[in-house]
Amino acid sequence: VALAREGCAWAQELGARQLVIWPATDGYDYSFSVNYSRAWDSAVASYRSIARECAGVQVSLEWKPTDEAARFSIVASTGAALLLVEQVGEPNFGLTLDFGHLLLAGENPAQSIDMVASRGKLFGVHLNDGYQRLGAEDGLAWGTVHPTQALEAVWYLQQHQYGGHVYFDTFPNNEDPVREAQFNIRQFTRMWERAARLRDARALKELW
Repeated sequence: VALAREGCAWAQELGARQLVIWPATDGYDYSFSVNYSRAWDSAVASYRSIARECAGVQVSLEWKPTDEAARFSIVASTGAALLLVEQVGEPNFGLTLDFGHLLLAGENPAQSIDMVASRGKLFGVHLNDGYQRLGAEDGLAWGTVHPTQALEAVWYLQQHQYGGHVYFDTFPNNEDPVREAQFNIRQFTRMWERAARLRDARALKELW
């Protein structure tokens, strides 16, 4: 909470429009190691406090279902994240959806985007791809493993006239980071253009 408040102060001073919070360690590894209701209530109170202190800045939660730092997350699904947003109840508190995190949770990214955007709480998206396993996130180049799901996710962004931030949250550990960034931009631009051509039912039918 203290770190998020410090980030908020910097965002306000710099005139930034958004503060993204990734709670990597907000979870647990073992059964009987945490009081779930108490942990949830603490999360609600903490995010509400941060959102209120961050007046004029969007506070966006980037939830992740599991991580090496915490095998089970307190906020482990899009549904849980939306419940958290509802209970926090602050207009400047919303969600950043990470494509890889959605896959890691066993969700269909397009459906998750639709759920959040239809409630006006989609503040940002992180685009990447990978072969998801429990506790692992590959962070591969956008649309290289799940191209159809990636295209549908972009299509739903267009359906909701999304105009927020798009980040490429990939991990070029063994690749040239500049070339990977260029590839991600080209890939997203192509998918955006292709999705725009799928506006009507006939075009969608021709996809198959």
